[in-house]
Amino acid sequence: MLMQRASQSVRSGRPSCRLLLSHRLTQFPHHAILARVNACRSIYVPPNYSRIEISSKDDTKRLYSLLQSYIDDPSRAKAVTEVVIDATPWIYASTSKVRDYDELPTSMGYEELGDSSEIRLRRYARHLELSDETADQVDKILSWKRRECEFKLQKESEFATAMIILLFSLCENISTLYLAENLQQPVLDYMLKANYTQMKNPPLQKLKDVRFFAGARSDERFYSAFDILRFIQLIHRLPALESVAMDGMSDYQADRTFFVPGVGNMKRLEITHCDISPSFLAVMISIPKALEEFKLSIGGLWTLDGADTSSEPFYIAKALSAHRNSLRVLDIDVDVGTGANVQDWEVDKNYEEDEDDGTNWEVKDQLDLYGRDRLALDKRISAEHKMESGKEYTPTIGSLHDFPNLTHLSIGIMPLLGEYDWWKPPFRSRV
Repeated sequence: MLMQRASQSVRSGRPSCRLLLSHRLTQFPHHAILARVNACRSIYVPPNYSRIEISSKDDTKRLYSLLQSYIDDPSRAKAVTEVVIDATPWIYASTSKVRDYDELPTSMGYEELGDSSEIRLRRYARHLELSDETADQVDKILSWKRRECEFKLQKESEFATAMIILLFSLCENISTLYLAENLQQPVLDYMLKANYTQMKNPPLQKLKDVRFFAGARSDERFYSAFDILRFIQLIHRLPALESVAMDGMSDYQADRTFFVPGVGNMKRLEITHCDISPSFLAVMISIPKALEEFKLSIGGLWTLDGADTSSEPFYIAKALSAHRNSLRVLDIDVDVGTGANVQDWEVDKNYEEDEDDGTNWEVKDQLDLYGRDRLALDKRISAEHKMESGKEYTPTIGSLHDFPNLTHLSIGIMPLLGEYDWWKPPFRSRV
């Protein structure tokens, strides 16, 4: 019938296609039209990604649609096994409440540090023959434009925060996680609660491998100042954790220098091309309950303050002695920083809770940063490592005879034999 009417219209030369279409639409139920439109919209379904990266505004927008599909079909979230998070684009975002337009002050202060053309424009507006009320309104509008980028950045940061938390919650099979040195506080709090199982259904229970890396805005020529112990506290108790790795990191002006020893589930620790002080390194090595593989390399990048990279085998030996019955693989490349005056060596103590008598602000500060409740939880499961005195290792790493399960060893000459006077003959060891 449709073809017959079309043929008649062609023969008659009358353009009746539009009339014919309108006639057919009026006969079609409206609710059916809406149903078909919605069906067309739902045709596209994002693929089952196994790797997700969050490092830009565009990433969070795409992730939003993906998470919606996970809500509709939770089984699709099981495909995600690897996540990369670099929150560097939002490190300058404010965490305070975004004020409404009418709440913005007329002057923000420090206008002299702003853009020169912007300042001239605001001054020009002030010199117009306007009423005080109108002048204030114009100035506030110009000020709003200046702060628009700041508000936009804050909203983007808040959106990214929500996306990261939802991603962790929905994707139960995440086994590999890459984290840059900046994370929003709500994400840190969420991961901390998950690590200490302080929620009903904690995420990241199948996480095996964690790698810390420098963010996109870091200068790759320099070591990245990373709050190492703070980030390790986000993951060290996770039940499936096997490996923790980092590259190009520094403990420069680190806020945290304390960690309860013998509480981490990781069996492999990889610290490469780093500039980490010997005593801080000893604290890191003491974290695992039973370390099986340890890889360490010092140097390779520039320091922020221009100082030389240093590494004392004594600290490494003392810390590793706690793992002498479990260590299988040892790979140490510290020749570039080896060398010290033995008489100046002093092993930093790892703070204990009973040392906090209220008089030592440093001890109190470290324990508060760790969290008193989390300190108690970690002390309950601590393996209470007993490290050797280390005197026999001075000033080298000493004998590895007490490591019965060691099967692979890669080590430089200086950690074994000591530093030598390379700048004057006879170029012999100082030992």
